[in-house]
Amino acid sequence: MEIINPYQTIARIRSMPGLPAVLTQVMETMQDPEASALDLGQFIASDQTLAAALLRVVNSAYYGFYREISSVTTAIVILGFLEVRNLVLAVTAYNTLSASRPAQGLWRHSLEAAIGAQRAARLMSAPPAAGPFVAGLLHDVGKVVLQDLYPEVYRRAVGQARHRAEAVRVVEREMFQLDHAEAGAILAEHWNLPEPVVEAIRYHHEPGHAPNALKLTNLTAYADYLAYEAGGGDPANGVPPSFPAEAARKLDLSDRQLAQLKQDMSGAGEKIDELLGAIHGGR
Repeated sequence: MEIINPYQTIARIRSMPGLPAVLTQVMETMQDPEASALDLGQFIASDQTLAAALLRVVNSAYYGFYREISSVTTAIVILGFLEVRNLVLAVTAYNTLSASRPAQGLWRHSLEAAIGAQRAARLMSAPPAAGPFVAGLLHDVGKVVLQDLYPEVYRRAVGQARHRAEAVRVVEREMFQLDHAEAGAILAEHWNLPEPVVEAIRYHHEPGHAPNALKLTNLTAYADYLAYEAGGGDPANGVPPSFPAEAARKLDLSDRQLAQLKQDMSGAGEKIDELLGAIHGGR
């Protein structure tokens, strides 16, 4: 079995391209209490490809607006700053990380986890201050990273996981001496994402180990499971995750709320496919 030096992997991740400038501007604008929809819209509109992708997503069947939304500013006014930021992140992450053409199943799983985390957060009496959608969307980004850096080795890792009916992260640790959760967290640090998001990515398989961002990490772990249960599992994994009972308990949601979330997500598959198709449509 080929073993990859983990220090080489870490160095290669840290030399990967940073986030596009427009996304950095969007994130900074979101933090500015003086910013307006016009300010945010100007940053997005400065990137014609991103603006077109955003409008394509906003006008998809996922949202089902009765009239066409023709401007970025109108989209922001209707959907709100937070929703537009989430969409910009989803489009930018897809465009930035799809050079290696990772399986569409992984992107579908990531979107389902992001939407599941966002919906679960809305039900919590004390949700995380920020980050559910971002952490859900990027929790498995380390798989994209490892596949991009070592395509043949990662293909063998996936094959081994399927053959052994074992979680792919177990085989990743054997071959890379680190797993996709750690690889994804290193990339998130390189991208200067908020520390709670970095923690949620790093510990989403072991949420009890998160040193600080326990609430967001537990939420991400549950959203990962929820996405599998809703039929949006990542085909690279040899076995679906087990129910994260401790993480679910710490979300402080009732059994009825958890059941409703599962039912809602199970019925959202077609709309999520529409959203993924709109994001993918420009490529």
